[in-house]
Amino acid sequence: MLLRAASRLLCLLALAGDAIAGVQSKPCAQIANIIKEAKKDGIDLEALPFAQAAFRSIEEIEETAKNQTRYDFRNASRIDVHVHAVPSFYYDLVPLTGGSPTPEWSVYEHLQFMADNDITRGIISISTPGATVFYGNEAYSVGLARLLNEWLAELKRSFPDRFDFFAVMPLPYNTAALKEAEYALSSLGALGLGLLTNHEGYYLGNAALAPFFEALNNTIPGGPHVCIVHPTEPLMRVDNGSSIIVANPTIYPTGFVEYYFETARALMDLVLSQTLIKYTNVRWSIAHVGGAFPAIEDRFLKGSGALEKLAKQALNSRVWYDSAGPTYFAQVKGLLGYGVPSSQLVYGSDFPYSHFPYEAAAKAIVDADFLTQLEKTALFETNVEDMFGVRFHGHKH
Repeated sequence: MLLRAASRLLCLLALAGDAIAGVQSKPCAQIANIIKEAKKDGIDLEALPFAQAAFRSIEEIEETAKNQTRYDFRNASRIDVHVHAVPSFYYDLVPLTGGSPTPEWSVYEHLQFMADNDITRGIISISTPGATVFYGNEAYSVGLARLLNEWLAELKRSFPDRFDFFAVMPLPYNTAALKEAEYALSSLGALGLGLLTNHEGYYLGNAALAPFFEALNNTIPGGPHVCIVHPTEPLMRVDNGSSIIVANPTIYPTGFVEYYFETARALMDLVLSQTLIKYTNVRWSIAHVGGAFPAIEDRFLKGSGALEKLAKQALNSRVWYDSAGPTYFAQVKGLLGYGVPSSQLVYGSDFPYSHFPYEAAAKAIVDADFLTQLEKTALFETNVEDMFGVRFHGHKH
Protein backbone atom coordinates (compact mmCIF):
# COMPACT_ATOMS: atom_id res chain seq x y z
CA MET A 1 0.00 0.00 0.00
CA LEU A 2 2.80 2.44 0.95
CA LEU A 3 4.86 1.43 -2.09
CA ARG A 4 1.94 2.09 -4.41
CA ALA A 5 1.22 5.45 -2.77
CA ALA A 6 4.88 6.46 -3.13
CA SER A 7 4.85 5.44 -6.80
CA ARG A 8 1.77 7.53 -7.48
CA LEU A 9 3.26 10.49 -5.62
CA LEU A 10 6.35 10.35 -7.86
CA CYS A 11 4.14 10.20 -10.93
CA LEU A 12 2.14 13.19 -9.70
CA LEU A 13 5.29 15.20 -9.04
CA ALA A 14 6.53 14.50 -12.55
CA LEU A 15 3.14 15.35 -14.06
CA ALA A 16 2.90 18.49 -11.95
CA GLY A 17 6.25 19.58 -13.37
CA ASP A 18 4.85 19.10 -16.83
CA ALA A 19 1.79 21.13 -15.86
CA ILE A 20 3.90 24.03 -14.56
CA ALA A 21 6.01 23.94 -17.72
CA GLY A 22 2.87 24.08 -19.86
CA VAL A 23 1.07 26.86 -18.00
CA GLN A 24 2.18 29.51 -20.48
CA SER A 25 0.68 27.76 -23.51
CA LYS A 26 -2.90 28.55 -24.46
CA PRO A 27 -5.10 25.45 -24.85
CA CYS A 28 -6.43 24.63 -28.30
CA ALA A 29 -10.15 25.06 -28.98
CA GLN A 30 -10.92 21.40 -28.28
CA ILE A 31 -9.16 21.41 -24.90
CA ALA A 32 -10.63 24.81 -24.01
CA ASN A 33 -14.10 23.38 -24.61
CA ILE A 34 -13.33 20.34 -22.43
CA ILE A 35 -12.25 22.70 -19.62
CA LYS A 36 -15.37 24.82 -20.10
CA GLU A 37 -17.76 21.83 -20.03
CA ALA A 38 -16.09 20.47 -16.90
CA LYS A 39 -16.53 23.79 -15.10
CA LYS A 40 -20.28 23.57 -15.72
CA ASP A 41 -20.24 20.45 -13.54
CA GLY A 42 -18.01 22.02 -10.91
CA ILE A 43 -14.80 20.33 -12.08
CA ASP A 44 -11.64 22.45 -12.24
CA LEU A 45 -9.50 20.38 -14.58
CA GLU A 46 -6.69 22.92 -14.73
CA ALA A 47 -6.10 22.49 -10.99
CA LEU A 48 -5.23 18.80 -11.41
CA PRO A 49 -1.52 17.90 -11.62
CA PHE A 50 -2.19 15.29 -14.32
CA ALA A 51 -4.45 17.45 -16.51
CA GLN A 52 -1.81 18.77 -18.94
CA ALA A 53 -0.58 15.25 -19.64
CA ALA A 54 -4.20 14.18 -20.22
CA PHE A 55 -4.79 17.07 -22.63
CA ARG A 56 -1.72 16.05 -24.64
CA SER A 57 -2.93 12.44 -24.68
CA ILE A 58 -6.31 13.54 -26.08
CA GLU A 59 -4.59 15.59 -28.78
CA GLU A 60 -2.38 12.60 -29.64
CA ILE A 61 -5.46 10.49 -30.42
CA GLU A 62 -6.76 13.19 -32.76
CA GLU A 63 -3.37 13.34 -34.51
CA THR A 64 -3.26 9.54 -34.78
CA ALA A 65 -6.56 9.53 -36.65
CA LYS A 66 -5.06 11.80 -39.33
CA ASN A 67 -2.41 9.19 -40.10
CA GLN A 68 -4.44 6.02 -40.12
CA THR A 69 -2.82 2.83 -41.35
CA ARG A 70 -5.05 0.52 -43.37
CA TYR A 71 -6.02 -2.74 -41.68
CA ASP A 72 -7.83 -5.68 -43.22
CA PHE A 73 -11.24 -5.97 -41.55
CA ARG A 74 -12.96 -7.76 -44.44
CA ASN A 75 -13.47 -10.96 -42.41
CA ALA A 76 -14.02 -9.25 -39.07
CA SER A 77 -17.43 -9.74 -37.43
CA ARG A 78 -16.76 -10.19 -33.70
CA ILE A 79 -17.71 -7.55 -31.13
CA ASP A 80 -15.38 -7.33 -28.15
CA VAL A 81 -17.20 -6.15 -25.01
CA HIS A 82 -14.37 -6.63 -22.50
CA VAL A 83 -11.38 -4.79 -23.90
CA HIS A 84 -9.27 -1.94 -22.61
CA ALA A 85 -7.19 1.01 -23.64
CA VAL A 86 -4.38 2.59 -21.64
CA PRO A 87 -4.01 6.35 -22.23
CA SER A 88 -0.43 7.47 -21.78
CA PHE A 89 -1.26 9.81 -18.88
CA TYR A 90 -3.17 7.01 -17.12
CA TYR A 91 -0.25 4.63 -17.63
CA ASP A 92 1.95 7.13 -15.76
CA LEU A 93 -0.51 7.27 -12.86
CA VAL A 94 -1.05 3.48 -12.63
CA PRO A 95 2.25 1.61 -13.11
CA LEU A 96 0.79 -1.62 -11.65
CA THR A 97 -2.56 -3.30 -12.26
CA GLY A 98 -3.58 -6.27 -10.15
CA GLY A 99 0.02 -6.65 -8.98
CA SER A 100 1.47 -6.83 -12.50
CA PRO A 101 2.99 -4.08 -14.66
CA THR A 102 0.32 -2.08 -16.47
CA PRO A 103 0.69 -2.84 -20.19
CA GLU A 104 1.63 -0.16 -22.67
CA TRP A 105 -0.92 0.49 -25.40
CA SER A 106 -1.19 2.17 -28.75
CA VAL A 107 -4.13 2.56 -31.08
CA TYR A 108 -2.09 1.08 -33.95
CA GLU A 109 -1.35 -2.09 -31.98
CA HIS A 110 -4.96 -2.31 -30.90
CA LEU A 111 -6.31 -2.04 -34.44
CA GLN A 112 -3.82 -4.64 -35.63
CA PHE A 113 -4.92 -6.96 -32.79
CA MET A 114 -8.54 -6.50 -33.88
CA ALA A 115 -7.79 -7.23 -37.52
CA ASP A 116 -5.75 -10.32 -36.60
CA ASN A 117 -8.55 -11.69 -34.40
CA ASP A 118 -11.58 -11.00 -36.60
CA ILE A 119 -12.85 -8.23 -34.30
CA THR A 120 -14.81 -5.48 -36.04
CA ARG A 121 -15.64 -3.36 -32.97
CA GLY A 122 -14.39 -2.95 -29.43
CA ILE A 123 -16.43 -1.50 -26.54
CA ILE A 124 -13.54 0.08 -24.64
CA SER A 125 -13.44 0.35 -20.87
CA ILE A 126 -10.67 1.59 -18.62
CA SER A 127 -9.43 -1.27 -16.46
CA THR A 128 -9.09 -1.14 -12.70
CA PRO A 129 -8.55 1.14 -10.83
CA GLY A 130 -10.20 3.56 -13.26
CA ALA A 131 -10.94 6.80 -11.43
CA THR A 132 -10.25 5.14 -8.05
CA VAL A 133 -6.55 5.98 -8.03
CA PHE A 134 -6.60 8.46 -5.15
CA TYR A 135 -8.62 7.01 -2.26
CA GLY A 136 -10.66 9.62 -0.45
CA ASN A 137 -9.81 12.47 -2.82
CA GLU A 138 -13.08 13.38 -4.50
CA ALA A 139 -11.68 16.23 -6.60
CA TYR A 140 -8.95 14.04 -8.12
CA SER A 141 -11.29 11.08 -8.67
CA VAL A 142 -13.97 13.19 -10.36
CA GLY A 143 -11.42 15.06 -12.46
CA LEU A 144 -9.68 11.85 -13.51
CA ALA A 145 -13.00 10.29 -14.55
CA ARG A 146 -13.82 13.32 -16.72
CA LEU A 147 -10.40 13.31 -18.39
CA LEU A 148 -10.58 9.58 -19.09
CA ASN A 149 -14.06 9.95 -20.55
CA GLU A 150 -13.02 12.85 -22.78
CA TRP A 151 -10.11 10.71 -23.97
CA LEU A 152 -12.43 7.76 -24.68
CA ALA A 153 -14.83 10.04 -26.53
CA GLU A 154 -11.99 11.30 -28.71
CA LEU A 155 -11.00 7.71 -29.47
CA LYS A 156 -14.55 6.97 -30.57
CA ARG A 157 -14.77 10.15 -32.67
CA SER A 158 -11.45 9.39 -34.34
CA PHE A 159 -12.30 5.74 -35.10
CA PRO A 160 -16.12 5.61 -35.23
CA ASP A 161 -16.26 2.30 -37.11
CA ARG A 162 -14.07 0.49 -34.57
CA PHE A 163 -14.65 1.81 -31.06
CA ASP A 164 -17.41 2.56 -28.59
CA PHE A 165 -16.87 2.94 -24.86
CA PHE A 166 -18.07 2.50 -21.30
CA ALA A 167 -17.73 5.75 -19.35
CA VAL A 168 -15.62 5.77 -16.17
CA MET A 169 -17.67 6.47 -13.04
CA PRO A 170 -16.16 8.37 -10.06
CA LEU A 171 -17.99 6.38 -7.40
CA PRO A 172 -18.49 6.35 -4.43
CA TYR A 173 -19.18 10.07 -5.00
CA ASN A 174 -22.82 9.70 -6.06
CA THR A 175 -23.67 13.28 -7.01
CA ALA A 176 -20.56 13.66 -9.15
CA ALA A 177 -21.00 10.19 -10.64
CA LEU A 178 -24.55 10.97 -11.73
CA LYS A 179 -23.42 14.21 -13.37
CA GLU A 180 -20.67 12.26 -15.12
CA ALA A 181 -23.09 9.57 -16.25
CA GLU A 182 -25.49 12.12 -17.75
CA TYR A 183 -22.68 14.01 -19.47
CA ALA A 184 -21.01 10.87 -20.83
CA LEU A 185 -24.24 9.31 -22.10
CA SER A 186 -25.84 12.44 -23.55
CA SER A 187 -22.86 14.54 -24.69
CA LEU A 188 -19.93 12.18 -25.22
CA GLY A 189 -21.78 9.25 -26.79
CA ALA A 190 -20.88 6.61 -24.20
CA LEU A 191 -22.61 3.30 -24.85
CA GLY A 192 -22.65 2.29 -21.17
CA LEU A 193 -21.05 2.86 -17.79
CA GLY A 194 -17.94 1.24 -16.34
CA LEU A 195 -18.09 0.10 -12.71
CA LEU A 196 -15.72 -1.79 -10.42
CA THR A 197 -16.67 -4.64 -8.10
CA ASN A 198 -16.09 -2.20 -5.25
CA HIS A 199 -15.46 1.53 -5.12
CA GLU A 200 -13.23 2.52 -2.23
CA GLY A 201 -14.51 -0.45 -0.24
CA TYR A 202 -18.20 -0.06 -1.06
CA TYR A 203 -19.53 -3.04 -3.00
CA LEU A 204 -22.22 -2.31 -5.56
CA GLY A 205 -25.15 -3.35 -3.36
CA ASN A 206 -24.04 -1.15 -0.48
CA ALA A 207 -26.63 1.36 0.69
CA ALA A 208 -24.05 4.13 0.17
CA LEU A 209 -24.37 3.62 -3.61
CA ALA A 210 -28.16 3.22 -3.71
CA PRO A 211 -28.78 6.87 -4.75
CA PHE A 212 -26.65 6.30 -7.85
CA PHE A 213 -28.56 3.21 -8.98
CA GLU A 214 -31.92 4.73 -8.05
CA ALA A 215 -31.27 7.69 -10.35
CA LEU A 216 -29.72 5.55 -13.08
CA ASN A 217 -32.82 3.38 -13.05
CA ASN A 218 -35.46 6.11 -12.79
CA THR A 219 -34.27 9.54 -13.91
CA ILE A 220 -31.36 9.38 -16.36
CA PRO A 221 -32.93 9.19 -19.84
CA GLY A 222 -32.07 6.68 -22.52
CA GLY A 223 -32.30 3.43 -20.58
CA PRO A 224 -32.00 0.60 -20.11
CA HIS A 225 -28.42 1.48 -19.18
CA VAL A 226 -25.66 -1.13 -19.40
CA CYS A 227 -23.04 -1.29 -16.66
CA ILE A 228 -19.92 -3.38 -17.11
CA VAL A 229 -18.56 -4.66 -13.78
CA HIS A 230 -14.81 -5.15 -13.72
CA PRO A 231 -12.99 -6.78 -10.81
CA THR A 232 -10.58 -4.71 -8.77
CA GLU A 233 -8.50 -5.24 -5.66
CA PRO A 234 -10.57 -6.05 -2.57
CA LEU A 235 -10.75 -3.11 -0.20
CA MET A 236 -12.06 -2.90 3.34
CA ARG A 237 -13.21 0.12 5.30
CA VAL A 238 -11.91 0.19 8.87
CA ASP A 239 -11.96 2.64 11.81
CA ASN A 240 -15.70 3.17 11.40
CA GLY A 241 -15.28 3.68 7.69
CA SER A 242 -12.70 6.44 7.93
CA SER A 243 -9.80 4.39 6.54
CA ILE A 244 -9.35 1.96 3.65
CA ILE A 245 -7.04 -1.05 3.54
CA VAL A 246 -6.28 -3.59 0.81
CA ALA A 247 -7.89 -6.88 1.84
CA ASN A 248 -6.22 -9.48 -0.39
CA PRO A 249 -5.63 -12.28 2.14
CA THR A 250 -2.97 -14.12 0.09
CA ILE A 251 0.62 -13.51 -0.92
CA TYR A 252 -0.32 -13.70 -4.60
CA PRO A 253 -1.01 -10.75 -6.92
CA THR A 254 -4.64 -9.61 -6.88
CA GLY A 255 -5.05 -10.25 -10.59
CA PHE A 256 -3.94 -13.88 -10.29
CA VAL A 257 -7.07 -15.34 -8.64
CA GLU A 258 -8.59 -12.73 -6.33
CA TYR A 259 -10.38 -11.00 -9.22
CA TYR A 260 -12.64 -14.06 -9.56
CA PHE A 261 -13.60 -13.89 -5.90
CA GLU A 262 -14.19 -10.14 -6.22
CA THR A 263 -16.67 -10.77 -9.03
CA ALA A 264 -18.44 -13.38 -6.92
CA ARG A 265 -18.63 -10.99 -3.96
CA ALA A 266 -20.02 -8.20 -6.12
CA LEU A 267 -22.69 -10.38 -7.71
CA MET A 268 -23.66 -11.85 -4.34
CA ASP A 269 -23.97 -8.32 -2.95
CA LEU A 270 -26.09 -7.18 -5.89
CA VAL A 271 -28.43 -10.13 -5.32
CA LEU A 272 -28.73 -10.02 -1.52
CA SER A 273 -29.20 -6.24 -1.49
CA GLN A 274 -31.79 -6.75 -4.26
CA THR A 275 -30.09 -4.03 -6.30
CA LEU A 276 -30.08 -6.49 -9.20
CA ILE A 277 -33.78 -7.20 -8.72
CA LYS A 278 -35.17 -3.72 -7.97
CA TYR A 279 -33.55 -1.74 -10.76
CA THR A 280 -35.02 -3.31 -13.88
CA ASN A 281 -33.87 -0.45 -16.12
CA VAL A 282 -30.22 -1.39 -15.52
CA ARG A 283 -28.43 -4.18 -17.40
CA TRP A 284 -25.18 -5.77 -16.31
CA SER A 285 -22.14 -7.08 -18.18
CA ILE A 286 -20.12 -9.30 -15.86
CA ALA A 287 -16.48 -10.19 -16.48
CA HIS A 288 -14.93 -13.64 -16.85
CA VAL A 289 -18.29 -15.51 -17.13
CA GLY A 290 -19.09 -14.55 -13.57
CA GLY A 291 -15.76 -15.47 -11.98
CA ALA A 292 -16.31 -17.70 -8.93
CA PHE A 293 -20.00 -16.81 -8.63
CA PRO A 294 -21.45 -20.13 -9.89
CA ALA A 295 -19.53 -21.97 -7.16
CA ILE A 296 -21.36 -20.03 -4.42
CA GLU A 297 -24.78 -19.36 -5.94
CA ASP A 298 -26.59 -22.31 -4.38
CA ARG A 299 -24.84 -21.69 -1.08
CA PHE A 300 -26.63 -18.42 -0.41
CA LEU A 301 -29.76 -18.71 -2.58
CA LYS A 302 -31.09 -22.20 -1.89
CA GLY A 303 -33.81 -22.06 0.70
CA SER A 304 -34.38 -18.33 0.28
CA GLY A 305 -37.74 -18.87 -1.40
CA ALA A 306 -38.98 -15.89 -3.38
CA LEU A 307 -35.51 -14.28 -3.51
CA GLU A 308 -34.06 -17.26 -5.38
CA LYS A 309 -36.79 -17.10 -8.03
CA LEU A 310 -36.42 -13.34 -8.53
CA ALA A 311 -32.64 -13.56 -8.58
CA LYS A 312 -32.67 -16.36 -11.17
CA GLN A 313 -34.98 -14.34 -13.40
CA ALA A 314 -32.63 -11.35 -13.26
CA LEU A 315 -29.42 -13.38 -13.62
CA ASN A 316 -30.81 -15.15 -16.68
CA SER A 317 -32.26 -12.11 -18.48
CA ARG A 318 -30.66 -8.80 -17.42
CA VAL A 319 -27.11 -10.01 -16.87
CA TRP A 320 -24.63 -10.89 -19.63
CA TYR A 321 -21.35 -12.73 -19.04
CA ASP A 322 -18.19 -12.08 -21.07
CA SER A 323 -15.64 -14.69 -22.07
CA ALA A 324 -12.43 -12.83 -21.10
CA GLY A 325 -9.62 -15.21 -20.19
CA PRO A 326 -9.37 -19.03 -20.41
CA THR A 327 -13.04 -19.46 -19.52
CA TYR A 328 -14.37 -21.78 -22.25
CA PHE A 329 -12.31 -24.87 -21.53
CA ALA A 330 -14.49 -25.75 -18.52
CA GLN A 331 -15.32 -22.73 -16.35
CA VAL A 332 -18.36 -21.52 -18.31
CA LYS A 333 -20.06 -24.88 -17.83
CA GLY A 334 -20.60 -24.00 -14.18
CA LEU A 335 -22.54 -20.93 -15.26
CA LEU A 336 -24.57 -22.82 -17.86
CA GLY A 337 -25.32 -25.49 -15.25
CA TYR A 338 -27.53 -22.95 -13.49
CA GLY A 339 -29.71 -22.55 -16.56
CA VAL A 340 -28.22 -19.32 -17.86
CA PRO A 341 -29.23 -19.27 -21.55
CA SER A 342 -26.56 -18.96 -24.23
CA SER A 343 -28.18 -15.67 -25.28
CA GLN A 344 -26.48 -14.12 -22.22
CA LEU A 345 -22.96 -15.03 -23.33
CA VAL A 346 -20.79 -12.37 -24.99
CA TYR A 347 -17.23 -12.20 -26.25
CA GLY A 348 -14.43 -10.40 -24.43
CA SER A 349 -10.69 -10.50 -25.13
CA ASP A 350 -9.31 -8.52 -22.14
CA PHE A 351 -6.72 -6.96 -24.47
CA PRO A 352 -4.07 -5.77 -23.62
CA TYR A 353 -4.10 -7.12 -20.03
CA SER A 354 -4.62 -10.87 -20.37
CA HIS A 355 -1.71 -13.16 -19.55
CA PHE A 356 -3.39 -15.98 -21.50
CA PRO A 357 -3.04 -16.07 -25.31
CA TYR A 358 -5.96 -14.25 -26.91
CA GLU A 359 -6.14 -16.60 -29.89
CA ALA A 360 -6.33 -19.68 -27.64
CA ALA A 361 -9.14 -18.17 -25.56
CA ALA A 362 -11.19 -17.44 -28.70
CA LYS A 363 -10.44 -20.87 -30.16
CA ALA A 364 -11.81 -22.51 -27.02
CA ILE A 365 -15.15 -20.87 -27.83
CA VAL A 366 -14.97 -21.95 -31.46
CA ASP A 367 -14.19 -25.54 -30.38
CA ALA A 368 -16.78 -25.73 -27.58
CA ASP A 369 -18.85 -28.88 -28.12
CA PHE A 370 -21.58 -27.67 -25.75
CA LEU A 371 -22.62 -24.77 -28.02
CA THR A 372 -24.16 -24.94 -31.49
CA GLN A 373 -22.72 -22.98 -34.39
CA LEU A 374 -25.62 -20.56 -34.21
CA GLU A 375 -25.00 -20.02 -30.49
CA LYS A 376 -21.31 -19.34 -31.13
CA THR A 377 -22.12 -16.83 -33.86
CA ALA A 378 -24.54 -15.06 -31.55
CA LEU A 379 -21.94 -15.04 -28.75
CA PHE A 380 -19.36 -13.39 -30.98
CA GLU A 381 -21.70 -11.00 -32.79
CA THR A 382 -25.34 -10.38 -31.88
CA ASN A 383 -25.81 -11.10 -28.17
CA VAL A 384 -23.90 -7.93 -27.30
CA GLU A 385 -26.14 -5.95 -29.65
CA ASP A 386 -29.16 -7.31 -27.80
CA MET A 387 -27.55 -6.32 -24.49
CA PHE A 388 -27.15 -2.71 -25.63
CA GLY A 389 -30.32 -2.62 -27.71
CA VAL A 390 -28.41 -1.45 -30.77
CA ARG A 391 -27.55 -2.63 -34.20
CA PHE A 392 -24.10 -1.24 -34.84
CA HIS A 393 -23.35 1.43 -35.99
CA GLY A 394 -25.17 2.40 -32.85
CA HIS A 395 -28.84 2.94 -33.75
CA LYS A 396 -31.44 1.82 -31.21
CA HIS A 397 -33.78 -0.90 -32.37
